[in-house]
Amino acid sequence: MATTSARYNILPTLEEAETRSGERDQVFATVARLLAMYNNSFGLCLVHAHCTLADDEIMLARDSISQPEKASSVKEYYPERWLPDGTPYESTTTPTVPPPAGLIQAFNTLTSHIGVLGLYYVSDEHQGRMIEHTEGRKNILKPSADTGQAGAADNYTETAWNLGRDDPVAMACVIICDTRSTRGGAVHKGTRTHIKSNN
Repeated sequence: MATTSARYNILPTLEEAETRSGERDQVFATVARLLAMYNNSFGLCLVHAHCTLADDEIMLARDSISQPEKASSVKEYYPERWLPDGTPYESTTTPTVPPPAGLIQAFNTLTSHIGVLGLYYVSDEHQGRMIEHTEGRKNILKPSADTGQAGAADNYTETAWNLGRDDPVAMACVIICDTRSTRGGAVHKGTRTHIKSNN
């Protein structure tokens, strides 16, 4: 059985996931009806990795920072994002509820052919629109008004959708020019920045 870090490390990059998700719009209406049956407690997400995890690490969100942490040193954590088959791949310190087996089975049937759509737990917190930027292996959330990037989403990849809202886009990744190494070691210009709204 693969470890959490081993499963995470084979997830596609943002660019790979975007390329593979071309058919997603065709399933949104059907998935929206399915998620409504579960009170829209879960949203749809584009499954992708932010970095490479070492053994025993998990990607863990604490308040506004998500970063790799040793699972053995974290007292309590809860799955926050799941692959189509219900396998968790990102966690949080805030309690969540796992998707019911019936939801996972139906969701997997509807989306497994795309391969990069998963589920995320919809929090009750209302933080408004947020920008996520990467510093090393940390992904840091800030209100978009504090970053001056509220309108910077000219070239973005939508990565999370709360299909129970009028405006379903809950998160988008924006490429910001920078020189950094990719997860695989290649150098390119393009760090990942996320715009997130928990409405």
